[in-house]
Amino acid sequence: GRLEDAEASYRQAIALKPDYAEAHSNLGNALQDLDRLEEAQASFRQAIVLKPDFAEAHNNLGVALQDLSRLEDAEASYRQAIALKPDFAEAHSNLGNALKGLDRLEDAEASYKQAITLKPDYAEVHSNLGIALKDLGRLEDAEASYRQAIAFKPDFAEAHSNLGNALKELDRLEDAEASYKQAITLKPDYAEVHSNLGIALKDLGRLEEAEASYRQAIALKPDFVQAHSNLGFIFQEQGRIDESEASYRRMLEV
Repeated sequence: GRLEDAEASYRQAIALKPDYAEAHSNLGNALQDLDRLEEAQASFRQAIVLKPDFAEAHNNLGVALQDLSRLEDAEASYRQAIALKPDFAEAHSNLGNALKGLDRLEDAEASYKQAITLKPDYAEVHSNLGIALKDLGRLEDAEASYRQAIAFKPDFAEAHSNLGNALKELDRLEDAEASYKQAITLKPDYAEVHSNLGIALKDLGRLEEAEASYRQAIALKPDFVQAHSNLGFIFQEQGRIDESEASYRRMLEV
């Protein structure tokens, strides 16, 4: 594949010029895309040994460490990248992701806002800021962040989905339904959104439509425990006890 070809090219460059820091970093990116994370982080570390002020390599090392679930180490790498390059919006964004993963939500909020200050049209960061704000219980602020993400990137299915989640928690169920349907239009195989749409429809009392949404979620993701459970609840509400028991059994099997 093309990634393997890229890996071979970078290794050839390193063979010709072993102290070529950028080639080590690029090799790390290729290895990361190949999901060879331990090798990727070793390549990024080699790039940093050769060029200690290489902010991009510190940032890329952080991403590899985060993918390895080493969040505190990732945080340190992102902070090093930012110390070397304070206007590095992507590193501020990645730091926010690591801090959110560490459940330091106010710190994550601050990092996301710094990324947005540096790059106001950074749609992914507006959406991630929305998630942090929602987790902090600030649902109206989260809604505003998701809408900002969508304004910059109208085809951003995840932001439409996240907006639906916030609107559902605000008990604005028809608005949530519309957001979920927009997400599905953009990404028809988005199983989680079919399931969340089902929850909104159930709360609106539209049980047959909710059932159809849960079935679609399960068709896309047969081991989706929550969707099996939700479908079982619908059957229970409708007095379809045999089908309800079958759904709960399938939930336990997966």
